[in-house]
Amino acid sequence: MHSPKVYGPGRNVLALRKHGQVVLSVLAVTLGLPLFIAAYKRALNPLFGSVLTEQYLDLVVYSCTALAIVFPRQAIRRILLGLAVLVQIAPHSTYCVGIYAARYGGSANGPLICHMLVLAPVVHLSASLVTYFGSRFVVLFGLASGALQSYSIAELMVHGLSLESRKDYVFLFLGILAYAGWVKVCAAEDKLGLMRNGFEVVSLARQYLRLLFPAVFLLFSVIRPPTLTSYREFPHYSVQYPLRILSSQESTTGVIVVGELLDTLKDTVPDALHSIRFLRASHSLLGGVWTGDAVVTMGDVPRTDESGTPLGDSIYCAFVLQEAVRLVNGTSECPDHHCKRALVIGVGTGIVADALAQHGISTTLVEVDPAVYYAARRYFGLKHPGDDNVFLEDARGWLERRVATLAASSTHPPKFDMVVHDCFSGGGVPEHLYTIEFWNELGAIMTPSGVVAVNFAGKLGSKSSRAVATTLLKAFGQCRVFHDYLGAITEQHLQNEFINAVFFCSKSASPLTFRPSMEGDYLHSYLRRHVLSGLERRELPISLLKNASVWSAEAEDVFLLTDTDKKLNEWQRADAAEHWRVMRKVLPDIVWETY
Repeated sequence: MHSPKVYGPGRNVLALRKHGQVVLSVLAVTLGLPLFIAAYKRALNPLFGSVLTEQYLDLVVYSCTALAIVFPRQAIRRILLGLAVLVQIAPHSTYCVGIYAARYGGSANGPLICHMLVLAPVVHLSASLVTYFGSRFVVLFGLASGALQSYSIAELMVHGLSLESRKDYVFLFLGILAYAGWVKVCAAEDKLGLMRNGFEVVSLARQYLRLLFPAVFLLFSVIRPPTLTSYREFPHYSVQYPLRILSSQESTTGVIVVGELLDTLKDTVPDALHSIRFLRASHSLLGGVWTGDAVVTMGDVPRTDESGTPLGDSIYCAFVLQEAVRLVNGTSECPDHHCKRALVIGVGTGIVADALAQHGISTTLVEVDPAVYYAARRYFGLKHPGDDNVFLEDARGWLERRVATLAASSTHPPKFDMVVHDCFSGGGVPEHLYTIEFWNELGAIMTPSGVVAVNFAGKLGSKSSRAVATTLLKAFGQCRVFHDYLGAITEQHLQNEFINAVFFCSKSASPLTFRPSMEGDYLHSYLRRHVLSGLERRELPISLLKNASVWSAEAEDVFLLTDTDKKLNEWQRADAAEHWRVMRKVLPDIVWETY
C-alpha cells in the first residue's frame, strides 16, 4: 500500500522540514566531528606526541569522507547506533589500539593504524549521516569547508569549556547525543508504522536495545579507560615492571606524569636504566634525576623533594650545560653584592632554576603548564621563588606585556642579565617562541650585556637547527653553541643523531667569552664539575649549523623564522619521528604506556 502524495501547503511544510533536517545534520556533524577529533588527538598524544598524532590525520578524514560519498546510503538508525557505540568506547579503543600500534607499527605506521581503526569509522559514519539527508555535494561542502577546517576551533572550544583535561566527557556527551538521535529516529519509524498499518510494529530487538543502551552508557561512564589520569591513590605500582607512578594528571600541554624506575630492576635486567625519577609530558621526557643508590654528591647533603627523599644529579647533561650562562664574562659577578637577575622560560624539572637560586640570583620563572611547575616543586626540589616571580602562562603573551610595561611605565621593571630558554617537548619546539619577533622582544627586556641560553634538541645538520641558528644570529649578532654529547662529535653525528645543543647569544659589543669554572660553581655536583670544567671541549663551530660554505643573503631569507612564515613546524616533523624512536629506546614501552 503506497503512502498518499502530499500537495499544496502540506508539501511545502515537508520540504521545509527536509531542508531543516539537512541543515541540522550538517551543523551537528561539522561541530561534533571536530570536537571528537580534538578529544581523540588528546587521547592519543601520550602514545605518539602531537606531531606524529597529526600525521596522516587529514588524509584519513578526507578519504573516509570520500568513501561515504561513493558508497550507497545506509539506514539512518544504523548510522546513529554505530556512532553512539564507537564514540562512547573511544577512550578505551584509542588506548588499547594505540599501545599495540605503537609497539608494532612504530612512528611511521603506528598513528596511521590507530587512525584507521578508531577515527576512520567515526568519520565515515558522520559523513554518511549527512548523505542520508542531503546530496553528496552537501557532504563535500559541509564537511570539507566546516569540520575538516575547524580542528583549531574545536580545540579552542574544548579549552574554553575547561574540557582539555576532561576529554572523556567529550566522548560521553557526543555518544549520548548520537544515542538520543537513534532513539528519536526509532520512535519516528514506529509512529510511521502505526500510521500505515493501524498498529505499532516494533521489533523485540529494538525494544531491548532501547532498554540496554542507557545501562551501557552508564557503564562506560563509570568504567574509566586503563589510564591513571583519574586515579586518586598514588603511588601506583606497575604489576608488569619495576615502575612506580607518583603522579599523573592531564593539563594544558598533555598528560604530566612523575614516575620512577625502581632500583630492583638492576637485579633482573642489569643493563637496564634504573634508579631514576622522571617528569614526562605526553611522549616526551622533560627531565629527571637519579634516586636511591645512584644519589652521589661531592661531600654534601643532597637535595631533597618535599617529602625529604634525597635527589641526585640530572640525568641530562643539557640542563647543567645551560648553567654556563653564569660563566659568560660580564654576567659572572654580582657588583656591590647585588646579584644579577635571571629569567627562565620553560621550567621542566627545575634543575636550572634551582641552581640559579642557590647561587643567589633573583630568578623569574615562566612556565606554560601549571602541572609541570607544581611537579618540579613537589618531586624535584624546586624552591618557590615568590608569587611575583612565577608566571604560569605562555611566554609570548607574558613577554609582550613585559615589553609594553617597559615602554609605558615611568618606573621601569628591572631588566634581565641572563635568560635560559628551554621549550623543547614532544620532538619539537613551539614555533612562536623561536621567531625573530620573539627574540627582538626578548632582547628589549635584557640588559645591554645580557646573555640568553637557548636549548635545542635535534639533528644539528637539519633545516630546523639551521633556521634556529640563523634567527638567533640575526637577532643578537653573536652566538656560540655547545653540545651535551658524551663522546667526540663528528659530522656524521651532526647529520644522523639526536643531540642537545645550547646556544649562548648576546647583543653585547664585547666578545662572548666564558671564564673558567670554579669549585663554587659546581654546587657539590660531580656532573656540574664534569660538564662546566670541560666546556671548551663541547663547543661546535657555528658555521657547521649555518652551512657557511653555501651561505648567502638568499639563504638567510629562507631560514629566517618569522611570525608570518610558518615553516619550523613542518621542518620538525622528521625530527619528531626520530625523537619518538629515541625515547622508545631510552625507556621501555611499558613506561610510555603507563600514564
